Amino acid sequence: MTRKTKRASVLAVCIYIMVNSFVWGLMKAYINSYNAVNHEQLVMAQINDSSDGKEISIMGNSFYISSETTDKSTTAKTIGSLIPVKIRIAAAIFMQTGQEIVQEVLK
Repeated sequence: MTRKTKRASVLAVCIYIMVNSFVWGLMKAYINSYNAVNHEQLVMAQINDSSDGKEISIMGNSFYISSETTDKSTTAKTIGSLIPVKIRIAAAIFMQTGQEIVQEVLK
């Protein structure tokens, strides 16, 4: 490896660690302030296993992964449940509009 490649690799790893530390710190501060104000306690992340799947809860938002699903559908469900509702709605509108335009062009 050249000196530039080594330096870029070390820099990338350092930035990755710094960003993850920053996000973890923000989440920790939010949870501490939320738990100080509200009666019900909030946890950062929690996984509950059952015989028919897993329930993953991240800062109060939870989603369920069935044990019968494939890797591709599990990934799609996970990403879909982590994306905010406004972005999902905007994407659905965009996809519907795109389908209508394509159908009109093909006629």
